[in-house]
Amino acid sequence: MSKGRPGEVGGKHRFQTVPVCGLPVAVLDYRQAVRQIMDWAAHGDRAYAVEAANTHVAALTRSDPEFEAAMKRFDLVCPDGMPLVWAANLSLPPGARMDDRVYGPNLMLRAIEASSGEPSIRHFFLGGEQRTLDRLGERFAADCPESVVAGSYSPPFGTWPDDEFERICGKISECGANVIWVGLGCPKQELWIAQNKDKLPPGVYLGVGAAFAFHAGEVRQAPYWLQRFGLEWAFRLLQEPRRLWGRYSKYNTIFVREFLRDHVAAEEAPPAMPPNQRVAATLKQGFPARCSVLGVGIHAMDLPTATHLVMEGAGKPGFTGYVTVTGVHGVMESQRDDELRRIHNRSYLTTPDGMPMVWITRWRGFDGVDRVYGPDLLMEVVRSSAGTGQSHYFWGGDEGVADDLARRLQGFFPGTEVAGAITPPFGSIGEAEEEELATALQNAKPGFLWVGLSTPKQERFMHGFLQRHPDLVKDWPHGLVLLGVGAAFDFHSGRLEQAPIWMQRRGLEWFFRLCMEPRRLWRRYSINNSSFIFAIIPQLIGLREYPLEK
Repeated sequence: MSKGRPGEVGGKHRFQTVPVCGLPVAVLDYRQAVRQIMDWAAHGDRAYAVEAANTHVAALTRSDPEFEAAMKRFDLVCPDGMPLVWAANLSLPPGARMDDRVYGPNLMLRAIEASSGEPSIRHFFLGGEQRTLDRLGERFAADCPESVVAGSYSPPFGTWPDDEFERICGKISECGANVIWVGLGCPKQELWIAQNKDKLPPGVYLGVGAAFAFHAGEVRQAPYWLQRFGLEWAFRLLQEPRRLWGRYSKYNTIFVREFLRDHVAAEEAPPAMPPNQRVAATLKQGFPARCSVLGVGIHAMDLPTATHLVMEGAGKPGFTGYVTVTGVHGVMESQRDDELRRIHNRSYLTTPDGMPMVWITRWRGFDGVDRVYGPDLLMEVVRSSAGTGQSHYFWGGDEGVADDLARRLQGFFPGTEVAGAITPPFGSIGEAEEEELATALQNAKPGFLWVGLSTPKQERFMHGFLQRHPDLVKDWPHGLVLLGVGAAFDFHSGRLEQAPIWMQRRGLEWFFRLCMEPRRLWRRYSINNSSFIFAIIPQLIGLREYPLEK
């Protein structure tokens, strides 16, 4: 884990900084930040760059080399978002941890209030529409009459003309402003400040994004309790879904991925022993333990171990159990449905289907964990069972998908026995369809029933089916394992293309699938991914516990 280090932030003050996704986040509060701004403004020797950084800024720093280079030119990076506070606090001893963020709009308000009666501190607003700037001026003239707002300027929308920089510098210099609030939006404001820092008039330049619209009364701010819980993004998403859903789904996911990667051992490290020896070593310690991820018990295992246990279960006379392959989608669906969460926790296996599950399980101290991806588990189990006499039954997918899947798997793995392949009716599964399946299974006696209904429908079906048919396999010479693998039917039947391995390993498969099926998946990823990020961080840093409930 990265530790904070003292960082020279300029002037008379030295603040500790903690790296969060490559950003040197300063450990400070509003009072300290305002004092530093006032000192730099009064000093007037050069241009100073200050950023109020949220998860968007942190994710861009890690994913965009140009933006990363720009952020290295900033003199002070304040933790604008609670996730940055939580992340930084992980590297700090209890007595040094921050209690609150330094939120850009509040920092702006407090700095203007602090300059009341100080004529040498002169504020300037750069960015936004002219009507927004007019409202800002009126607001602060009424609320802070003794603070000096020396000027404002609304630059043209889109690409600026060649002489725009000189025009802006001229306006700042003419009015003697030394605290310049820049509201051009991220990443434009950060790039502009950093690229022009050596040529700007002396003063403090602060990127504050949406603060102009908030203080002008054009956009409502989230209630304080939502801000404290790191849920301001959800409030803003509801206000501006078309503009913000893409940003939040992409950059929130990048932030949590990079945060976890910074704190978890590199996932690409080669295994210390061959798979069969690793399985033996894992099982020697007992059945894999469950790691609570927001109350969903993810088994700490890898693909060879999961394959071994599935094969073992199918080989036990009279055994039945179901396997859920679970990622962010399944975990977040379980937050809205207590029974679904219990279904996951009653399973024979609940595997870490997505890389976030792997990173979190490792973060929480479990060894030997790697991704057990549904399509990979399907291929490994079929490969392991080929030629053994154990057969497979495929139930799910659109019309013809199960048949195509069965044929392709028999082509991939000669000796694979297929007991049946059925496409159930679209919509809810009725009693007649379920009884038809139970009869077919009783006649065919497969060792594996592959269910491709998608989450959470397949999990509810598998659990309910076994409850309603407790004696289905009591006279069989082997067991029956049900495995819900969702999109694996479409992937391995050739209906859908899978994400490249490098995207899968870096937790970006969701983005690939979103590009393939935007209309169907945008809501799931924009809401679930963002909600997951802000729900999991308090658990990771010990602010909240989620016991496993069966």
